Amino acid sequence: MKFLRREDRRFYPEKVRLPLVALIDVVFFLLIYFVTAGTLAGEEAQLPSALRTESQGRGRGSDLAPQVLYVEPGAPGKARFRIGERTMDSRDALTVVLRQLPRENGVIVRVSSGITVESAAAALQATRDAGFQKVSYVPAR
Repeated sequence: MKFLRREDRRFYPEKVRLPLVALIDVVFFLLIYFVTAGTLAGEEAQLPSALRTESQGRGRGSDLAPQVLYVEPGAPGKARFRIGERTMDSRDALTVVLRQLPRENGVIVRVSSGITVESAAAALQATRDAGFQKVSYVPAR
């Protein structure tokens, strides 16, 4: 059965309507996506720097020397913490040593490969317990 007349089967350009509302919705959603995806890296810019930049003029040598805390493999299943020539095997001993260091420059925590997350977190917590505000974390490569 054919219910259409013969002239209704022809193509009429004026009957074709572009779905502008759907196009506007797609463009709007793409705009929202790119705006939100572009602002995700904004939090990294707010991380404090461990370098001192407030003072002007000549700096002392201690202003430029970073304090580096190395987290290395020690006894089987344990980590060893090293700052310069000092080596500690526990978080409590590390906290005692860190309290003796100047806190203005901050500290860099450099973790070797093969270290558990628990040991890296213990080193970071020890720096916070010792009163350091500027702590930089450097993972293993």
